[in-house]
Amino acid sequence: MYLLKMMFFADRYHIRHFGFVASGDTYVAMKRGPVGSATMDILRKQMPRQANSTEMSLLDDVSVVSENDVEIAKQDDDELSKSFIRSLDFALKTYGDRSQLELSAITHDYPEWKKHETAINSGTSGTKSIPMDFKDFFDNPETLKYSKTDPFTDDKDFLRALKDDFSGQSSC
Repeated sequence: MYLLKMMFFADRYHIRHFGFVASGDTYVAMKRGPVGSATMDILRKQMPRQANSTEMSLLDDVSVVSENDVEIAKQDDDELSKSFIRSLDFALKTYGDRSQLELSAITHDYPEWKKHETAINSGTSGTKSIPMDFKDFFDNPETLKYSKTDPFTDDKDFLRALKDDFSGQSSC
């Protein structure tokens, strides 16, 4: 869960600064917060629904250690863009000292998850996950329950312009 939340924070940073999700993943709202679908599948050693050859090859790099732990083989970082590295650095510097349960709680402050909170917690959605809308990643939380400050506070005009110009799929 720790890795899933760190990827979410990195992708949230990336879309708000560069206008697209760096991981290329799609996100769903689940009880413990936003989850990258393909990333979760890879960590579970399952074939992602719409796997490309790169994602398929990643399955060999994941070893299940226990029910809650995986080991990932060292990767070449030259395949990551500078903007993705910057986003991962942001996530690690901002949240790297938090537990996976703290990270999960913090994700519940963000509007992209919060809009699905009632359905997820009540089970009325008929499913354990609900597709999230990337456009919601540009919105700021109205209130913070799980953290004192929002490290994603960015220029509102810049975010509005990015959101207006967002050409990706509206739903994750």
